[in-house]
Amino acid sequence: MRIRPGLALLPSLLLAGLPAPAPAEAPGQVPAPAPLPWPPGFSRDVQGSGLPGIDGGHAFLWNRPGDFDPVSTLRVDRHVPQGSGEPGHTYKALWALGSSGPDNAGYEWTITGELHNRSLASTGAQNVAVNGTIFKEANGLGPVGPSWAGNFNCVDMTDEADPVASCIGAEIDVSAQSPTTDRNRQRVGLQISTGGVPGAHTGYGILMGNLTGSVTDRGLSFQGEGTYGIGIDAAAARFTGVPILLGAGQSIGLDGTREGGFSRALGFDGRDLVYGTGTGPVFRVSDAGLIQAAAVREARPRPPQSSRDPCSPGDHAWDEDFEYRCVAPDRWKRAALSAW
Repeated sequence: MRIRPGLALLPSLLLAGLPAPAPAEAPGQVPAPAPLPWPPGFSRDVQGSGLPGIDGGHAFLWNRPGDFDPVSTLRVDRHVPQGSGEPGHTYKALWALGSSGPDNAGYEWTITGELHNRSLASTGAQNVAVNGTIFKEANGLGPVGPSWAGNFNCVDMTDEADPVASCIGAEIDVSAQSPTTDRNRQRVGLQISTGGVPGAHTGYGILMGNLTGSVTDRGLSFQGEGTYGIGIDAAAARFTGVPILLGAGQSIGLDGTREGGFSRALGFDGRDLVYGTGTGPVFRVSDAGLIQAAAVREARPRPPQSSRDPCSPGDHAWDEDFEYRCVAPDRWKRAALSAW
């Protein structure tokens, strides 16, 4: 580990922002030397807080182990003892705080995890720029509380009715820097893996919820200037139920616009499967198989060539002279048509 050139290497206690304790002096001993002075531009007090720390300048940690090095470059341990903490208070093991002014044109990133991966795929190495893992463990007293491996929030406090800039809880970007295919489908914007021991259930792969009184305009939306091959692909999955589940009174819009409008929908009204337009239902199918339609047109009449042509009871056909009905397996009857 080394400090950026121009910054003196501080004793570990000073670097952590704590005053170095003075050792006890035995009678007749030479007094201990004074602590090393702080580098220019640094202070024991963090600006505006009154807490010990380093104020001003840039601290830069760097290491390059020659061989395998299991030791972390920087490690912060925080073990909360039993009975600690106050309800509703948030404690931080590591806290990075930043702010930007209204005229700041730069991208202020409070925490950045960047990893340049050059490992061969054949090694099986799993390289992660940022990792959040929480182990929900039994305490021997009762049910363990909620646990989040990662939590991201964008709290819009601007009171802008229709914002012109985004407030995004989490953004995940995957990009290829040259035109190329991905037949193995290895570039993935978001992967969610659930499971555990055989038989273990995960309640939801993706769960969306909002607070009482709030409105989410789009639960899931596909946008951008590029092209999608398939919007939702469930072909390779196995389901004990159905891939898409709708409740009574819900429907699927069939000619939607970017603004969310549509004039045709297919859904279930609590009694029938219904296809309708803005003027009302035009096609219904009941659970008993009763079909109601505004009109029926047979585009391919397919009349039989003889009364013994293959058919199943209920089959229907026609031509210019006759209507045909299959009354028994491979048994047709017909009725003549006439003008009026």
